[in-house]
Amino acid sequence: MPRDAELCDECGSSALDLVGHSEALLIGDAGDRPAAFGLSADRPNVIGRATPELAVDLSRFVGGDSVHRRHAQIELRGSDWSVTHLGRNPVVISRAEGTVVVQPGATDWLRSGDWLQIGRIRLRFVIGRGVRPKG
Repeated sequence: MPRDAELCDECGSSALDLVGHSEALLIGDAGDRPAAFGLSADRPNVIGRATPELAVDLSRFVGGDSVHRRHAQIELRGSDWSVTHLGRNPVVISRAEGTVVVQPGATDWLRSGDWLQIGRIRLRFVIGRGVRPKG
């Protein structure tokens, strides 16, 4: 491995993707630094805590104890992104028009720029370059 290789400060992996190559992102504040999680358009992206199959592991975030092991799931359905509430603690979408509380077991739609609250953690949802919504 080259001496100047980028390494993940969470897991030590050198298998990193450029943020601009992701279909969508969740961006949050991990306390001492910003964190961005790339989301895939090809599969459901599970958000949770300390479970191996997660796309977004929030266990190291301040407030991570309010996140269930499998708390929510974001996926591309057709040309629109959705979030499904898998846990019990809050999932809230905030946007200019107001807020939407996603009830356990329910699904709602996401728009680029929406704030997503998972438990006590706020994340910004941003659609990447690879996938654009209709309209």
